[in-house]
Amino acid sequence: MSVNTQSNFQLQQFLIAEYPPVGINQVLYIKYTEDIRAATSHMEVQITDSETGFLSQLRGMENVYIKMSDANGDTELGGNFVIYDIQDRRTIQGKSAAVLMLCTIDFINNAANKISRRFGKGQGKKIDDIVRDEILIDLVGVEETRVPLVNFEPCINNFSFVSPYWNPFTAIRWLCSRAIPARKGSGSSSTAGYAFFETRSGYNFRSYDSFAYQAPVVTMVVGHEKGELEDEKDKNIIALDSVNIESSVNLLQGLNLGSYSSNVMTIDLKDMMYKQYPFNINKYYNDIVTLNSGSAPEFYKGFDNELTFTRIMSKVSDSALFTEGTYTQGYTKQLSQSSLREKLFYSKKVVVEFVSTDYKLEIGEVVQLDIYKGGRERALDFANSGRYVIGKVERTFKSSEDKMTSKLTLYTDSDGATGK
Repeated sequence: MSVNTQSNFQLQQFLIAEYPPVGINQVLYIKYTEDIRAATSHMEVQITDSETGFLSQLRGMENVYIKMSDANGDTELGGNFVIYDIQDRRTIQGKSAAVLMLCTIDFINNAANKISRRFGKGQGKKIDDIVRDEILIDLVGVEETRVPLVNFEPCINNFSFVSPYWNPFTAIRWLCSRAIPARKGSGSSSTAGYAFFETRSGYNFRSYDSFAYQAPVVTMVVGHEKGELEDEKDKNIIALDSVNIESSVNLLQGLNLGSYSSNVMTIDLKDMMYKQYPFNINKYYNDIVTLNSGSAPEFYKGFDNELTFTRIMSKVSDSALFTEGTYTQGYTKQLSQSSLREKLFYSKKVVVEFVSTDYKLEIGEVVQLDIYKGGRERALDFANSGRYVIGKVERTFKSSEDKMTSKLTLYTDSDGATGK
């Protein structure tokens, strides 16, 4: 994939309620965002209006349809949105401008609903079925013809619970930490932890483990020199001028979360039974599938004892609220597993920016990142190179530059090979 710095943006349609269509000359900037930690995509648009003055009439909740594409029209972004906020209104010499904050109608429906009901009645249902059928379709009103449910990874565990006036996306987030992928099966090697997110293709409900089985869709090379890789058969390369490794471990956060060593003390209101659930990363790490084949960090050995814990938690539970579904009664152990799995997934954060002629890349895809050090040898930085998951996509068009730039936030759960 070569880089083209010419104009790579097409605004195909921009409609706001019953007002006249918005033209490209009225757009100052557009920012489209997908985030693996957010349930739905968002947009931010600044427009001007010097003729009809309709911006002053906007009050929020107006329907917006916006469609934009790359230079060749191969990949489209946008869709149906709702104005949830209007910021930075200005009127200067008869010209008005405003920033429109857009979200999907699903996000509005989610915020407007607080649910108190039992999900997974009877002997419980698979968690992926609860998320898809009972929450997204029945409560949020998602239709396959409108927003496809593109990737719902099967779970092995049945579950049933009562929602204490949560909104639908909060309930899904709660279920994410209890879902066990069917791929890993039962036993000590089973790991909990899912991500729920929306891409331009639709909704996804996937385990953190699943990303480790994906092949990279593109290779990003930092320090790529023209002509260096042109003889290779694989032309799917994005050349980057620089990379920003924002965080690598965040050890203090992991200590506070109990991601390495923790103890959960529980009392069950059903029969007043008291139990402790000690957790240690060294007993669990080897069962985790990771993006890269690097060994566990050396400092993990410091937690190889149960004399002390970095976090001690107490929980009051009532197992009478849960049916006898597979793994339902072991949900406290799953919380410890998912806390570690999520912490590992976001352990290293890398940000890259570039200008591209297409917008195919989306969150949840795996990329290969190769970072070359400076100097004559131009050696490969093995520790920071490797496979990463795209966790956030921010595409920004600025009329002053007449091009769309892409900012990707990449995450990986493990260091690359040592190079030895």
